[in-house]
Amino acid sequence: MSKQEQPGSEHWYSAVEAPEVLGDVDAGRWDESADFVVVGYGGAGVAAAIEAAERGLSVIALDRYEGGGSTALNGGIYYAGGGTAIQKQAGVEDSVEAMFQYLRGETQGVVSDATLRDFCEGSAASLDWLIERGVRFDATVYAKKTSYPPPGYHLYHSDSSLCAARAAVAKPAPRGHKVYSPSTAKAATGFGTALTDPLRAAAEKLGVRLHRHSEVRKLITDASGRVVGVSLWQIPASSPAYAEYARLQALANKYLLLLPPAFPGAGITMALSRRYAAKAAKLEARHRVERRIRARKGVCLSAGGFVFNRQMVDHHAPKYSAGMPLGNPGDDGSGIRLGQSVGGATERMQHMSAWRFVSPPSGMSWGMMVDGRGKRFSDETAYGAAIGYEIIEHCEGRAWIVFDARLYAEIQKQLKSDDLYPFQSGPAKLALMFARKKAPTLEALAAQCGLDAATLKAEVAAYNLAAEGQAADTYGKSAKDAWALQQGPYYALDISIHSRLFPLPTLSLGGLVVDERSGAVQRADGSAIPGLYAAGRNAVGICSHLYVSGLSAADCIYSGRRAAVAASSL
Repeated sequence: MSKQEQPGSEHWYSAVEAPEVLGDVDAGRWDESADFVVVGYGGAGVAAAIEAAERGLSVIALDRYEGGGSTALNGGIYYAGGGTAIQKQAGVEDSVEAMFQYLRGETQGVVSDATLRDFCEGSAASLDWLIERGVRFDATVYAKKTSYPPPGYHLYHSDSSLCAARAAVAKPAPRGHKVYSPSTAKAATGFGTALTDPLRAAAEKLGVRLHRHSEVRKLITDASGRVVGVSLWQIPASSPAYAEYARLQALANKYLLLLPPAFPGAGITMALSRRYAAKAAKLEARHRVERRIRARKGVCLSAGGFVFNRQMVDHHAPKYSAGMPLGNPGDDGSGIRLGQSVGGATERMQHMSAWRFVSPPSGMSWGMMVDGRGKRFSDETAYGAAIGYEIIEHCEGRAWIVFDARLYAEIQKQLKSDDLYPFQSGPAKLALMFARKKAPTLEALAAQCGLDAATLKAEVAAYNLAAEGQAADTYGKSAKDAWALQQGPYYALDISIHSRLFPLPTLSLGGLVVDERSGAVQRADGSAIPGLYAAGRNAVGICSHLYVSGLSAADCIYSGRRAAVAASSL
């Protein structure tokens, strides 16, 4: 567990304050009260709210912005297996054991085997839970490896299970369930609302009270240390300033997320974001008031990670600082800091997920990836987060992918396919135009890229033998997924974290340590903090070692419901 940080310490980097301690809770000033208070209303928060309300608890939910969180902004992928209703409808065979064995290799002990098995055994039922509350899925299967299914497909391999080395351990099955949306937009963002909107509607019907644009600054405890409420700041919804603030903040968030920071034009959009954010902050400072909400049975922290708090990233995970933040502005670490403010321990704060997808087009993954010395380091068909992990943790952030003339021509052909989303084809086209090197020989290519020529030539020779079926591949890559690199000129595409036109998306995975049976936040000595729970990316969870698409959303639902079950049992 990490060294304990407290409000006011040197590297706190948060507006979260020290907790307020009440000697007499009943005599304290309270503006509202509920059995269960949810801080952060994304995927984990809404799941916790619904579960608590269905178990008879009164619930108040709070969100820094409009709600939805990063779950609403993502591509709408939910990881589920073991024989879900959608898998069965599609004729896909899967088992709990296969899912467990596969994820066991990816999670590497970040949670106990008992917790992982519980997650897998309940996976099909969890998907049913979503469907029963209005979330729609579809059984159209895309069987090939891809970072995101083409339009019209909703069930795919959203992990590395098709890689030969992984398939030898556990039978692969498509477990990435894309939520169904009538939208025909060729984008991979915003589909998450097809997951969060039905859940929010279900929560509203159950009587969950939502306070938008509310910043929780501190927790309130009794003299024994039990969390009994929260203190927040908000512009009253009845105030004329509320609507204007919401408009300005929405514009600030829109422009912040519009373009990757390194893309042409991003300087303009970022400046617009800062302009609107400054106006919103000025308005908020003039009109907001403090409100205090009592939580009779517990508080659930579900306010996302910290990838948009660049000071926290620089301090905790400096190797990932150059990456493109993936999430939403509410991922500022405040939920984690709230837990720490009352003694909560954290883990894996130094570990983030970096997504280096090189497929589609599929031809990109037929090339050979090398580190800054020219040495190969991974199966190129692995899931993007697995490749990104290797680049950051074992390659010092530097990497290239090498093609020969024939493969380069094939990639250009594939990029014209209508099956690709703009987010897939656009960056690839830009990178191949402006972030690649070209040379007549491997020696010349190595010189241009700063690689060791002898190492690169040796790696290409070994790769070619495996691609032609004459030798086993070092990383277990199937020969059908490899292309012998034999015809010049040769090309190398910069896939480093510093690649300006091929940005590397990153998100935080570390957070508060919780009791895996209840989601209760734990201190460094392993004791639970009474009345406090954490879920989603506020907590260390199933995806906190290595991310696969949809696993964070699935963990949000799993951990949010877990916290509510525990609180309702008190």
